[in-house]
Amino acid sequence: MMIAFLDGILVSGGTAIVVQVGGGMGLDVQVSALCAERLPVPGETVRLWTHLAVREDAWSLYGFVDVTEREMFRLLISVSGIGPKVALGMLSRAHPEDIAGHLRLGDEKALAGLPGIGKKSAARLVVELGQRVPELVAGTGGTTTSAGPLPEAVAVLGAMGLPAIRAEAALMRVREKDPAVSENMEHWVRAALRVI
Repeated sequence: MMIAFLDGILVSGGTAIVVQVGGGMGLDVQVSALCAERLPVPGETVRLWTHLAVREDAWSLYGFVDVTEREMFRLLISVSGIGPKVALGMLSRAHPEDIAGHLRLGDEKALAGLPGIGKKSAARLVVELGQRVPELVAGTGGTTTSAGPLPEAVAVLGAMGLPAIRAEAALMRVREKDPAVSENMEHWVRAALRVI
């Protein structure tokens, strides 16, 4: 059985939410902390993209506000030793585009700083996913904000003649110091140029 998404009324918030769907049924859904921050208040409607994890002893439904977060979750759990709880923990601390950037740049230190990830796991993630991540960011579809502002900022710096890898590294370095800087594309690009 594949549940691609669900539409319903949010009954309770937090990272273990309940969504009431048609027929008066309520579904338990696990979400990341960052996803939980983007949910509406209980009583309002919500659409979540979902992943159903089936084990011998339990069926667990994981929800995501956009397709990109779900695709990153699926990419992470494809790596041996990274289960749904660890992947959700990573996505609770970092946005999908940030994790993608760490993977592409081979930034094992940044990955090891995420919950449940040690040095060996970080190295394994870079080896197994480093070359697969660009496909995720470029081909997700879904909502207009799914890939976030990072690809656009990289493109702006690329138009100025900066290689994509250097542009992305500078943008991420600036955003790590000031997460709010990425809310204004012009300020973010200028700040990145100053650290190159």
